[in-house]
Amino acid sequence: MRYEEIDNVSFFLDKDHFIYDYKETDTLDIYVKSRTRSCSCPSCNTVTEHIHATYQRHLQDVPVRSKPTWLHVNSYKFECDNPECSVSVFTEPLSFARPSQVRTDALNTFILGIAMFLSNEGASNVLKLLGITVSNDTIQRIYDKIGFEDDPDVEGIGVDDVAIRKGQKYATAIYDLKDHHLIALLDGRDGKNLEEWLKGHKKIRMVARDRASAYASAINKILPECIQVADRFHLFQNLTSHLKEIFRSELPEEILVQDGQVLSEAPDKVYRERKVDLSLFDDTHYDNTVPIDEEGNTIVFDDRASNPNCAKEKKRAEDRKKNSR
Repeated sequence: MRYEEIDNVSFFLDKDHFIYDYKETDTLDIYVKSRTRSCSCPSCNTVTEHIHATYQRHLQDVPVRSKPTWLHVNSYKFECDNPECSVSVFTEPLSFARPSQVRTDALNTFILGIAMFLSNEGASNVLKLLGITVSNDTIQRIYDKIGFEDDPDVEGIGVDDVAIRKGQKYATAIYDLKDHHLIALLDGRDGKNLEEWLKGHKKIRMVARDRASAYASAINKILPECIQVADRFHLFQNLTSHLKEIFRSELPEEILVQDGQVLSEAPDKVYRERKVDLSLFDDTHYDNTVPIDEEGNTIVFDDRASNPNCAKEKKRAEDRKKNSR
């Protein structure tokens, strides 16, 4: 592959990085360089072009054709030009991986997507088959790092209860109605924590919720002018339950259909003799002659299991006589 072709392969990177080489063995190693020559200081936002050093980061990425894939990224360290800034040297940020992270954001998302429907141990075994070696403890640590970005200016929210451990521990999930992303996860589902959360979100004008009275009371108490609507799931649930009641009252328990016609009563049973199609045996040939060996002697098979004169069969016969008395 020529350099120009590699330079255009950036489907998993950003515009500031490019692929300059790759190596394929038991793993797929992709080598990446940075294009940027300037960067903003994370502390004072001063733009600097003073490169302090280069360093390489090794990141595991989403596997290609179930082969473990690694990114070897050459990045820069910059010197801050602001003498009053507390940061003298800082590293170039990567859009596809967080600082001190050994996996790309895409791979972490992929791992969470698998683990969401399985246990951590089950997800670890499945991911291993796909070319990703990750322990169940690591999956749990990825879960623990998930954070929710709250929005005090949100105007429409959805509220529903979720099971942390079914039958034992529940929580209240709050999500933005615009794009349905989770913005808060509160302990319990009795409405007390929801009341405290609503006190810091006075701009809310609409809430889609389930039919829990605790949520309705909390919303009426803190935001009495807020519009409350039932969410789509519970509306559909109400609709199906009403349709079931209509079907039970309007339709009989049993509907008899014969030749495309609905019958008012059950027809008389017609008994038909089942006949065997003898033509199926025309191509079947069974040799029932007595077996003989190479010298022409008859082969006698001694089936001791069914020999009435053996000790085992005699004992069984005696036991049957005793039990029949």
